[in-house]
Order: sequence, then C-alpha cells, then structure tokens
Amino acid sequence: MPLRHTPLISVDRLASPQSYRQLARPAADGRFREALEDLVGRETFDSLRRALATEGAVSLTGLLPPGLFDEFRQTYDAQMRAKGSRGSLHSYLNIVSSAPLLGSPGLWETVAHPLLVVLIAHALGGPVKIVDLRAKDTYPVDVVARDNTLHLDNSPFMDEYKVVVTWTLGSARGPSGQGLTYLPHTNRLFRQCFVEPGGGVWSDEDACIFPSKERVDEVLLAQTRFLDTPEPLVVHLTDLDMPCHTMFAASRLVHHRYRTSAGAPRSAVMSSFHRTDDSDERLGATEAGSSPLQQFLGAGGSREQFLAAVRQEMPRIEAALERLSNGSHLIVDPRQHMLTGRAFAAWYARQCAGVTLNNLRARRLETTAVRQETSVEQLVQRLQYDLQGPLNMPFFADMRETRRKRARIWLREMSPGAVQDVVETACARSANGVGPAPASSAGSIAELRSLLLDLHLLLSKPGTGIGNDGSADGLAITSLPSFVGDLKVTASWLDESDTDSLITATAFAALGSALCAKWYGLGAEGEVITSRLLRNYVALVDETTESVS
Repeated sequence: MPLRHTPLISVDRLASPQSYRQLARPAADGRFREALEDLVGRETFDSLRRALATEGAVSLTGLLPPGLFDEFRQTYDAQMRAKGSRGSLHSYLNIVSSAPLLGSPGLWETVAHPLLVVLIAHALGGPVKIVDLRAKDTYPVDVVARDNTLHLDNSPFMDEYKVVVTWTLGSARGPSGQGLTYLPHTNRLFRQCFVEPGGGVWSDEDACIFPSKERVDEVLLAQTRFLDTPEPLVVHLTDLDMPCHTMFAASRLVHHRYRTSAGAPRSAVMSSFHRTDDSDERLGATEAGSSPLQQFLGAGGSREQFLAAVRQEMPRIEAALERLSNGSHLIVDPRQHMLTGRAFAAWYARQCAGVTLNNLRARRLETTAVRQETSVEQLVQRLQYDLQGPLNMPFFADMRETRRKRARIWLREMSPGAVQDVVETACARSANGVGPAPASSAGSIAELRSLLLDLHLLLSKPGTGIGNDGSADGLAITSLPSFVGDLKVTASWLDESDTDSLITATAFAALGSALCAKWYGLGAEGEVITSRLLRNYVALVDETTESVS
C-alpha cells in the first residue's frame, strides 16, 4: 500500500467528512453546550472558551494554591525517583500505576481542575473522560525525535484534548526549558484521510508528523490563512514564574516539545480527554479521585451524571474564575511567548533539519562502549533508543486502533531493567544466546512479516488469553494482541530503503513477542519467535553500525 503524507485542510475539502465523529452530531453538541452554559453561566467563562476555540490552546498559572501544588510536587518527585522509566530521552511514569500520586488531591487539582474540565467538555460538545494520565521528566538535550517533532496526537477521526502542566524539575517554579511549543489557529484545520476504492477510510501516524522542511513549510503556510500578519506564529511556553497549566486541542493543534540544551530540566503531568461516546478507552484506575466529577472522569457515565457532578463543583469553578478575573496576569498571553528573530530562525532550522535521534544515539552509545559495558547492557541501551524511532501505524475510521494503544505506550516506555529482563531471558532460553541471525534472514523485512504472522496466529488460537482486572497493567496486557495485529499492517508497508523504520518495528516486535509469550503462556513456540525476532534485530543493528563505521 503506497504511503503518502496528507495535508491539513478545511472541512469542506475532506474526502470522507462523514467518517469524522466530531462533525457528525452538531445538533446534539449544541444542546449539550447550552445545558453547560445554563449551569455555569454563559458569560463567566466566555473569553476562555473563545480563546480555546480560536487559538487552540489556553494557558493559566496560579490555578492552584502554592502549598497544595508543592505537596503534590514532592509526591511526584518521590514517585519519579522510585518508579520513573529513566529512558533514553525522558523518564516516564503511568500515573495510574502509582497509588500515592493517584490518591493525591493535588494531582486532580493540577490536571483535572473543574474549570478545565468544563472548558474541555464545552469544546468537545459532550461529557468527557480521562483516558491517560502520565508523568514525564525531560532534561536539556538537543534532539528532534519521533515524540518531539512537530505533530498532532491521536486519530484524525475524533477530537482529543489534553491538559499538560509543566514546571522546573524539583521546584515550584514554572518551566524554563523543554517547553510546550505550538502553532496557534492550526486547530481549525483537519487531517485529510485516505479512502480506498472499496470504501475503506483510514489514516496513519506519518500523516500526523511534520519532520521535514517541506512539511514544516506546509503547516506554516496553512496557518497563514488565519493570521493578520505574514509572519508565522509559534508559541514557546517557557520562562514562567509559576507552574503552567495548558489545555489544548491535541489532535488538531500542531505542537511539540522543543528539546534544547538550554534551560533547566522540566517536569510535567498530562491528562488526555475524550468524549465518553467517542472511544472505548478507559483510564484503568479502580479508584480514581474522591469527588463525583473525578470519579466520572475515571469511569464515564451519562450526560445527566456529568452535569450533576459539575453542579457540585460550581463553588470551585466560580472561585477559580474570580481569581483569574482579579489577576489577569494569571492567564498567559501567548503573544508574550512568541519565537521571533533569531529564536524563530533557530527553531525553524532545527525542525527543517529533521529527526536527529540517530546522531544522539551514536554519541551516547560511543560513550557506553568507552565505559566497556557488557554486550547485554549495550543492547538494552540501543533498544531504548530504537523504541523512540519511526513507527508508522494505522488509524481506522471505526477507531479500532484504540485497542492497541496501551501496549504501544507500555513497550515504548519500558525501563532499562524491564528491557534487560527480556533480553536476558531470551539469552537464557537460547543455547546460543541472542547472537547474529542466519545470513538468509539478516535484516529481512520478509522475516519480520513472517514472524509477526506466526505470533498473530499463535495469539489467535482458541483458549489463548488472560483475564482483565481493569487495572492499567491488565489493560496494557490485553491490548498486546491488537498491537501485534496492527504491527503486521505496519510491516506490510515497509520497504528495504527505510532501515530506521525496519529497526524500530523489529524492536517493538521482539519486546512485544516476549511480553506476549510471558502473559499469554505461548510456550516454546512463543519463545522461538521472540528469540528469532531479537536475532533479526541484532543483525539489523550490526549491519547499520558497520555501514556507519
């Protein structure tokens, strides 16, 4: 299937507008918004609502009392030290796996303050739920990787909003580096979809990213139709005195995390919001929050239940609005954080240069070799970098890809210890260890496709499966078969010229196979598939290392 990037376009140019859920129910959306305005007050949050709709993002500071935030931050720091992934580019934590964080009142005030929830629900036109809660520490480094190139989140066929709260690591100050960066007004456009001759409608992750000069110029040109000035607008949220709460249209507003060697390390928590009727995704927290609204965000419910929960939060919503109206400086003016002059030129040059992960990986692995770390340790580090590489997976109009997302995140953010366990287990079960693959299969796309097919068939056998207790780990484990199925689609798109994508797909396949073998009891057959995938990965890595040297 030929792959192609898709443009950002106006709604009237969509090839299949009926496939976009956010366009399918204007009357129902309008009725919900009227009910919400009647409850909250039409004028009270009108300026924030309009800014979110036109700009695509609204940022606030001082939303939490300093004492409450600092209490939450100390819990955050302790949990990140204890449970953070300590990955190659950042340290990640699924907050649902952390009882101290999930039970912190400051967490819910930080990422799901009732005022933010109401604004997002109004934007989406219906009751909302949280489908993801994550924590992430990032450190100063000059790199453009897959996760921080200019991009759009999630599927084009539904809208997703996020709240990201950023601050300087280890303090209660606002971010002073590694800031969220976005292009205002691009939320008013849509990603074009692909329509097959038989009527199938789909998209892919390559359509979500802007990793080259051609694509960067394309999105800057698309932005100009909404501007009064010929100069592009790029907002970089950094150098703020207090923690910054930004809610934004993550699936429509072009954005990224601008990683540079300047500034201080950044901490962040992020929540992802969907309409309750847009996807089957769940947070996976058995006890989410204490208030009715917080519990609704974790479990979902009816329109009436949501409005009733909001009604109970009205004193806090009104107090927040009054605090913002009395301190206009608490609403961040994006025009004060524009990249201009040399700063814009440096940002533009960095984005146009494309992904630079390979350069960073080579430098750091060279340092590893100097330290004479074991071959297993070097392989673990290489795997962690390649899990951040290019992996173009499909999006479908029926949203079935949501079933794979937990596994995708789980694999990408595996800690060094977890990756090492997989590698050492595979070595122990193989008489020859994870050595080079046979010459006939080394670096072979055909081998990857064949092994993924074998794994998919093995997972599809009657009686293969596990119970799901609804926890975050349970949801990730049960999403593994769907991930393998979609990875088969990705593998079918690969060609021999795209070595980076082949390496990344093989890395995901090897680790995914190991976890499937463990959690689904695939026995000797599963172990053989995992070992062969790891051998193929090692062969690919050796081949690219030799070509560079």
